[in-house]
Amino acid sequence: MRATPELDVQVEWLPFFLRRNIPEEGVPKPGGPGLHQVGARIRVAGERAGINFTGLCPRFPNSTKMHAAMAFALETAGAETQNNLQEVLFRQYFTDGKYPDIANVVEAAVEVGLPEAQLREALESKRYEPRVKQTAAEVSRAGVTGVPYFFINGKPAFSGAQSPQAFVEVLRRA
Repeated sequence: MRATPELDVQVEWLPFFLRRNIPEEGVPKPGGPGLHQVGARIRVAGERAGINFTGLCPRFPNSTKMHAAMAFALETAGAETQNNLQEVLFRQYFTDGKYPDIANVVEAAVEVGLPEAQLREALESKRYEPRVKQTAAEVSRAGVTGVPYFFINGKPAFSGAQSPQAFVEVLRRA
């Protein structure tokens, strides 16, 4: 990704669990799915960014499968594909209301060009899960308590939504 003409940036996603103890099948959202599940501030910010937060997924997710697919994408296809996969996974959950089970995660991966059979096998065997859980624990120990959180060159930088200029300034200093 090109941030400015003089900055060449590669984005890699790390796992972080907002709700560490959610079972694999998730937890039903009280009051059911719908816009009442999305705060007004988030909805407005999403609209400004072209994101339609719908609240349609009926369950709070266990995101381990998503993170495992992200690790698979980074390892087998690189950071750009990993970033593309994250965009599709976000759309599936936040807009389309799809729960991140194996079928939906594989569907997202195929959309960005990842091999269906290999990813399905990796998810079903849980091959990436120990690494994902270990990395998520390391991220938490580094002081991360929420998302988004940004590391620049492996060092904690800042949390929360930031302006493009804030990124440019931090990247130039790095």
